[in-house]
Amino acid sequence: MKFKQGALLIISTFFILASSQSQAGRQGVSFYYGLGAGVVAPTDLDAAPAGDIMFGMEEDGWALEGLIFRGLEAGTSDSAVNYTGGGSHAGLAYRTIERGGNWFKYKVSATKFDFDLSNQTTTTSTRGLTYTIGWGMRMAREARLEIDYNYYNSDDLNDPIHMVFARYFWGGSEYQGKAF
Repeated sequence: MKFKQGALLIISTFFILASSQSQAGRQGVSFYYGLGAGVVAPTDLDAAPAGDIMFGMEEDGWALEGLIFRGLEAGTSDSAVNYTGGGSHAGLAYRTIERGGNWFKYKVSATKFDFDLSNQTTTTSTRGLTYTIGWGMRMAREARLEIDYNYYNSDDLNDPIHMVFARYFWGGSEYQGKAF
């Protein structure tokens, strides 16, 4: 067997084994959308309440997700200066198999984060990666709730930004009441 044929056999076997552990038996391509609320906590600044809008497309546990979020005004170490933050995520997420109406979520996304300081005329824009770990539960046949912790890291910032969001969303896969 040639190297290319052997590599193709190994890769094909891997994908067959991986899909046997996925949600392939019960879920096709589906779309979802939702709203969330949470907290954005830059290391050197006060935590700010924030809201977001989420759109996604998923299949077999994998999802392409897009989020737009915006924080309310919060303080800094200087009482005369406030900031607002907001931005967007676009990333690839994986949700584990739903058991007992619960699952875990892992996601990596490209993020654009903007800071608007009240003492500056320009907005500071940063770009980086966000790493997400989350837990979700089924609320109704086509409604779900997820709680996510996001760790945003950018070369433009000295310290990371931590975010915690709870999101309620509709659509996506319907729960079929079976593991496979």
